[in-house]
Amino acid sequence: MRKYLENRMERFMAKNNIEENFKELDELLEKMQDEDVSLDESFEMYKKGIEIVKDSNEQIDKIEKQIEVLEEESDDE
Repeated sequence: MRKYLENRMERFMAKNNIEENFKELDELLEKMQDEDVSLDESFEMYKKGIEIVKDSNEQIDKIEKQIEVLEEESDDE
């Protein structure tokens, strides 16, 4: 559990931007397609990919909210 929390904290402190996330997802997909990758390794990469997707979705949601605020401010003027 400690390692999990340390990993989460590292991710929080060094969040990638969306473009970096997509690049990392592409790299994970390539690695997962390697025949030499074990099932356990594939599952770990899958879990990492899910975390990257969640992070990207959070970033996109944040940007969408900022756009909505800007549009509302524009409409008020």
